Amino acid sequence: MKTNIKLLRTGIIAATLATALVCQRAQANNVFGIDVSSYQGSINWSDVKANGADFAFAKATEGNYYEDPDFKANMVNGKAAGLLMGAYHFARPDIDCPSTEANYFWNFAGAYIIDDGKSLDPAVDFETFNGSDCQPNYTAWLNTWAKDVEAKNSGIKHVVVYCSACSGACDLIEYDQSGGIQLQAWIADYDGQNLYTGNPWGSCDCCNAWVTGCGTGGWTYWQVSSTGSIGGVSGDCDFDAYNGTLAQLKANELVQ
Repeated sequence: MKTNIKLLRTGIIAATLATALVCQRAQANNVFGIDVSSYQGSINWSDVKANGADFAFAKATEGNYYEDPDFKANMVNGKAAGLLMGAYHFARPDIDCPSTEANYFWNFAGAYIIDDGKSLDPAVDFETFNGSDCQPNYTAWLNTWAKDVEAKNSGIKHVVVYCSACSGACDLIEYDQSGGIQLQAWIADYDGQNLYTGNPWGSCDCCNAWVTGCGTGGWTYWQVSSTGSIGGVSGDCDFDAYNGTLAQLKANELVQ
């Protein structure tokens, strides 16, 4: 997951911005979270929680060839620290059938996607557009992957789809929610809006599958930046927002 804009620290670790942060969070429409992979190395999840994050997504797998070595520790320690944790898979539709990658993801990550009051519905990171193996188009590949994963655990309400507002979302415009599939949008758009009060519709809105018309539309998660800085993580990490309150996040996005 990449970015091309630097996000100003939200004030969660800078004492001089403490007052501004209180005001932002008091007016918040969104909930703050992060997403991580082995790139971030060892994470102190207690510090992450203490610095304001309420949820996180951790990379589990990629294609049919990579298991993130820090995934299990991230899930266990993140939950223990009080965060809601989700697992994500980096899709390679150009080299595998969706069933192959769904099975690969679940065999590695499924034991951590459970009804424990702490597991978010799983996500698929969809940003490779070099062809769709075993399916006629990207949309069909995505929907088949989602259906296969949802079949692994009846407690999964919906698969979350990460994509760029400018590229992936346009390629997935004809996504399908038939047959019980419900795809939630996790949109990457580094538009400079405030994490707590903004939204991802700053650019490329008119071709987005989740947008009705232009500049409006539903979204569940928003990747605000990949250059965020927070205590507990060494170096940059991705900052995210959930579209709603913490109570809504718990009610609507947890595996049951």
